Amino acid sequence: MGKKIKKRYIIIVLLLAAGCFFLYPSATWAQKLTHTVQKGDTLWDICEKYYGDPNLWPKLWQMNPFITNPHLLVPGDIITLFEKEPVKEVSEVKVAEKQPPKKVEEPKPAVMGIDVGHLTDVNALGFLSLEKIVTWGALLASDNDNIMLAKGDIAYVIFDEDRDIKIGDEFFIGRSSSLLENPVTGEDLGYTFKVNGKLKVEERLGLAHGDNRFYNKKNVFKATVVEAYEPVSIDDSVLPYTSFPSCVLPVSMNKDLLANIVASKGQLELIGPNSIVYIDHGLKQGINRGNVLEVVEGNVVPDPNPGKGVSSSKIILPDRRLGKILILEARADTSTAIVISATEAFSTGVYIISLSWAETPDFLLSIANCPVK
Repeated sequence: MGKKIKKRYIIIVLLLAAGCFFLYPSATWAQKLTHTVQKGDTLWDICEKYYGDPNLWPKLWQMNPFITNPHLLVPGDIITLFEKEPVKEVSEVKVAEKQPPKKVEEPKPAVMGIDVGHLTDVNALGFLSLEKIVTWGALLASDNDNIMLAKGDIAYVIFDEDRDIKIGDEFFIGRSSSLLENPVTGEDLGYTFKVNGKLKVEERLGLAHGDNRFYNKKNVFKATVVEAYEPVSIDDSVLPYTSFPSCVLPVSMNKDLLANIVASKGQLELIGPNSIVYIDHGLKQGINRGNVLEVVEGNVVPDPNPGKGVSSSKIILPDRRLGKILILEARADTSTAIVISATEAFSTGVYIISLSWAETPDFLLSIANCPVK
């Protein structure tokens, strides 16, 4: 009988314990979240650390009434924390929200240049050479036996035997001048090359093409005249084609210069706006593409004490300012330019001097109408 009572007692105790577990699970198993105060802690900092929101400090203070001053905590005190999901991610979002939005950079305005393509054909500039011009070959005949050729016509070109020519190669068609005289000194100047057109190599003919005109001739190619700026004729010479961008950025020339316009395209007697002119100075003398130079007329005398990099001659005022030119191509010792303004017509032999500026002059802004790439 005693054993049965004892057994019933144990069962009742177990049932009561289980009931407490189901009715008050948190009270049985949950442990309170706490924080041990460190030197310098405040409720503000603790809420920022655990919840990512310092503004929750009044609620934390309410849960810990023993605290007399939320900003002066006693190191070692145990603070009970209220349950809340970890807010590390929320904190990062809030920090991100507090950061000012990134400033979107506006695109930089395009650098503007002078569109010389509206003033001249940039592929037909020609050039001045102080040495005899060595061409790559010459037109030998045309497909229809015409002496003069136009755009679209077929031409046969004989190249120097040591030239490596490939299908698709492009060449200037033009003609070299006779030896020119320097209009200032009277000495030998050099030669100009006048561009008449452009051709593209289509086919190599070889020795056995079946046309008696090319019998025993080597390095003969069939080509198409793709551009004709001037009348193209049989016996015109060819040189490798080089393209020139039509948009030129004006560049200040910050050094002294004294040079001459010594020739012009077409050997003009009078030079005016949009004329192409050639100068007896180039890269070696500091001239570069984009330089704007002033055309002047005046008395020139030797300078007894020229500075470094300064011409040994100088202009003695009064002089006349006749216009301005823009350098389109600079070679080692010569340059090609276009006249962008002229107060009056002038001839070869006039002087040019450097033109410098801190800000682009108004006269350039009025014609600077293309974005420089």
